[in-house]
Amino acid sequence: MGSPVDELCLVCHERDDGKVKWLKCLKCKLGGHSTCMRMTGLKSNASEVNWVCDPCALVIKSEVHLREEINVMTDGVTLAVEEAVSAQSGQVEKDGMNWAEVVSRCRKRKRTQKNKNLLIIKAKGSKKVVDMKKEVEELLSDVQIMDSKFTNKGNIVINLESEEKRNAAQNKLHEVGNLIASNGKRWDPKIMVCNVARNEDKESLIEEIIVRNNLESIDGVINKIKIVSERPAAGGTVHYVLKCDPEVRARIHGMNDKLKLKWGVHQVYDHYFPLLCYHCLKFGHKSDSCQCKVKGHAPHCYKCAGQHEGRSCQSDVRKCFNCAASKCQSEHSVSSLSCSIFTSEVNRIRLNTNHGF
Repeated sequence: MGSPVDELCLVCHERDDGKVKWLKCLKCKLGGHSTCMRMTGLKSNASEVNWVCDPCALVIKSEVHLREEINVMTDGVTLAVEEAVSAQSGQVEKDGMNWAEVVSRCRKRKRTQKNKNLLIIKAKGSKKVVDMKKEVEELLSDVQIMDSKFTNKGNIVINLESEEKRNAAQNKLHEVGNLIASNGKRWDPKIMVCNVARNEDKESLIEEIIVRNNLESIDGVINKIKIVSERPAAGGTVHYVLKCDPEVRARIHGMNDKLKLKWGVHQVYDHYFPLLCYHCLKFGHKSDSCQCKVKGHAPHCYKCAGQHEGRSCQSDVRKCFNCAASKCQSEHSVSSLSCSIFTSEVNRIRLNTNHGF
């Protein structure tokens, strides 16, 4: 059997002369003489031999490994890997995504399904987490707990089989009295009202927002909006950060994210700035409650990552302490938008916020 004109033996670089059997890889379609390949004694025609060259064998092995990983991460749900894998480019062409994006999507899907029936439990008084877990297991002995874990704040998070069982377990724990159980609902949104004139009365700002924007129809709206912080802005104005109910946020969104006040119409933006400790530079707590500060550890600068307070920093160098610890590109400050750790924390807050729309 002769080979095509442009097909040469991978070993001797000669064409098939028909004297010896010709081997062809089933995947890359390249091949060579059986004698050159040191595969003599074949009893079938070359075209019928199930032979795969070593480079293609490694590619197939990696593809099988990737299939197994995806199947595990999606709880056995098989993705169309054959449409997604390109052996030549090593990229995934399914839905225009690469492998990292496919894996990330699968993990998000699994995380969403797993966290649907969470119950967060904490003690009213001082109680050890281990003792609290034993008490919870005794009280919920008739309920199947799918998973449980401890948090850094000394709480217990359990995952239940269904929403009905979660609600039943929550009611049962409330009857005890010394345990507080919440279903892990998403956070209320925060908004920033931009460039408010300083002559606007801060004390009556909430009432001004309600009256001038027709929010009176929302039940208890006066208790659903509160001022969290304020910061100076250009032109002697002030940016106000408000925390509001999802229903209020949805109403403001329906007004093109604008609020009427006494001295004009002001743009509204969602506020996702994470809580940052300016002592240890970790997210999720303030420096007043920082355990590193309690233990006497030196502070870290949020500008240059040095061991001093950021407000007293005289350096012109910008270095992110968190990115440097993670061995990432760190030529920026801790709260810079070019910081991958900061932006991931912002995205986490955005995804866990209930906007109401």
